[in-house]
This record gives sequence, C-alpha cells and structure tokens, in this order.
Amino acid sequence: MRAVLEYWPLLTQGLWVTVWVALCIIPGAALGAVILGALRLSDTPSLRWASMLLIEFIRAPSALVLLFWVFYVLPILPGIPRLSPLMAAILVLALDGAAYGAEIVRSGVEAVHRRQTDACHALGLSKLQSLTKVVLPQALSQIVPAFGSLTRSMVKWTALVSFIGVQDVLYVGNYIRGQTYETVTVFCLLAAFYWILTVLCGLAFSALEHVLPLNRALRAARISAQAASGVPQ
Repeated sequence: MRAVLEYWPLLTQGLWVTVWVALCIIPGAALGAVILGALRLSDTPSLRWASMLLIEFIRAPSALVLLFWVFYVLPILPGIPRLSPLMAAILVLALDGAAYGAEIVRSGVEAVHRRQTDACHALGLSKLQSLTKVVLPQALSQIVPAFGSLTRSMVKWTALVSFIGVQDVLYVGNYIRGQTYETVTVFCLLAAFYWILTVLCGLAFSALEHVLPLNRALRAARISAQAASGVPQ
C-alpha cells in the first residue's frame, strides 16, 4: 500500500482526466439525445428513418470498437484528419450516450398526453415551440431519472479511453500496478474511485430531478391537498 501511495499525484491526475472526460461526454450526450429523440418523433418519414438508422448504426458495435474505428481506421481514409486521443474519446462516448439517450427522450416525450400537443397547435404554436416550451418540460420528469441511470454507466465507459492512450485513472492504475506489483491494492483503489464518481453522478441527477418544474408543481399540489384534508405532512 505504501508503494502505491508514492504514486498518489499520478493517480489524482488520472482521476482528473476521468472526471474531465465524464463532464464533457454527459452534456454532449444530453444535447445529442434531445436532437436525435426529436428527430425520431418527426412527422417527416425521411428524417424519422434517417435518425433511427443513425441510432442503430452507433449502438450496434461496442463503444470500444467504435472508438478504434474513429481513432485508428478513419484517419487512414483520405481527407479525414486524425483526432487526438482525448478528442476521439469524447466524440465517440458522447455519440454513444446520445444514441442510447435518444430512446429515453423519445419515450419521455411520448408519455406526455397527446392533448398537450393538440392544445399547442390550437394556440398557434409551431412544432418546435410546442416541443421546447410545453412537451419537453413535462417530459423531463420521465427523462431525467432514466438519463441519470445512463450517465452512471457513461462514467464507467470512460475506462475505455485508456485503450487509445488517454492517461485516465485506469491507464495510470495499470502503470502503477506494473511498477509496484500491488495488483489487489491498485484495483481496489480504482473500484473505489469509480464507485465514488457514480454515486456523485447519481446524487447530482437526484437533485436535478427534485427541482424540475413539474415535480415541484406536483409536490406543491400534494402538500395543498394534505393541508386541505387536514392530513399531517
């Protein structure tokens, strides 16, 4: 254990790289999921089918295979620049998260009652305005919990970046293991790091879920109903 602790500065640097990758891919995946999920619900058949094919194309191979393709294979083709290991990792993992998150967004939007959309059309709102101002805010109460579970998996996906040379906490941990031969200690530390990161991610999304407008309105209505009926809160 003492030999491993001598490499603590390297471990903290690798942990920061892991956190940075996670902080980049989660917002990117969220934005991509909203866009792809909206396209999946488009009334235009070409857009709907194109988005579905793109989602399946990204989800079909494993994230590691897709990462190898983007980093090693695509730069061989003429006119395609080679991305840095960090940029390639962020791009691939964000796209993979967006592909999985798109189905979460689609199901969340479809859970909103059809009458909400009909009312928006009756008021003269465009489809984009209906989605962004009425439907999506209500759907977030369904989307955020499921997307929170996905992001916890995405935090663990960051371990894949070490396969293309990104010096994340797993990369550094393997280096320390090779120097000290403290295999059990090193992998116990890595497991603890990933556990802490996933717990923090879950707490962040639980806090976000708590402040969503629809959830706050439901809590206020429940409190008002309990107060009116005289039931202790």
